[in-house]
Amino acid sequence: MTVFTSRSSTACCGALFSLSAFILILLVGAPSAKLSGAEQTVRSIYTYSFGGLENMEPRAAVELLDGLGYAGLAVEGRSEESLKRMDAYYALSEQDEYDFKVFYGYMAHRFDKYGFDDAGHRAAIDRLSPHQGTLWVWVRDAEQDGSITDERVEQFIRGILDYAITKEVKIILYPHYNTYFPTTKDALRLVNKIDSPSLGIAINLCHELMSDRGPELTQTFALAQDRLAAVILSGSLIELDRTDVRTMNASTILSLDESVFDLKPFVQLIKDSGFKGPVGFINFKPQREPADYLQRTMMRWRELCAEVGLYN
Repeated sequence: MTVFTSRSSTACCGALFSLSAFILILLVGAPSAKLSGAEQTVRSIYTYSFGGLENMEPRAAVELLDGLGYAGLAVEGRSEESLKRMDAYYALSEQDEYDFKVFYGYMAHRFDKYGFDDAGHRAAIDRLSPHQGTLWVWVRDAEQDGSITDERVEQFIRGILDYAITKEVKIILYPHYNTYFPTTKDALRLVNKIDSPSLGIAINLCHELMSDRGPELTQTFALAQDRLAAVILSGSLIELDRTDVRTMNASTILSLDESVFDLKPFVQLIKDSGFKGPVGFINFKPQREPADYLQRTMMRWRELCAEVGLYN
């Protein structure tokens, strides 16, 4: 059984990279995940379109990510503005000068705000369709008054999936703390019931830890098996501040170099599971600038992949 423990070293807390230092990194050579020739390449890693990247022009964000060795992005798709940014990212991914992909679209759905209207999902699916993309979906029952039932949620997800299939888009049910499906195990019940090759499941380390499922990660990977379509990690503390969702996020969504929670067993589980896709790094509301935390995370990711032999 895999045991998850603290890293023996403390989290790296160096000074923020200055702009000049970042430029130097690009000129001299960032520690990229992409190696040349016959060398093995560490498993591709992508990040999300927030974490300060939303404040950058898409081209600048792509240049930063590509220069640091990130393989691409998961891009938010709830609003028309975000869909336009998705279009821009897709256009940049098609240019030969960048080794960059849009791996996923994602969107949250609050029943108290949107009801059971799936127009937003259909709009995102329409944008993803020309690229045969994949959409992450998570749903939240904020009111918890009993009006949102398993049957209604199933009908809602089936409707989104049926439309996606007609557009050659895949759907991933994305477990998220404080939502209808807080963990992978919770979401798997519906994924297994629907039993469609176009519907997969994600494992997101931070949401498993927030939900006190850290000791069950080995079992979670085993249960997901062939349904597993996305894996996401982040640095985390061991003792979480459970005051509220904000403090929970701050405890479990850190750059990889800041992690006190030992990430090596989790990366080993990715390898042992046979999951072959790229791995996500969630970068929600970081305390440092993108050039800094992304650089530090890439360096630690390369170390972790080398330690367990996780390659493309």
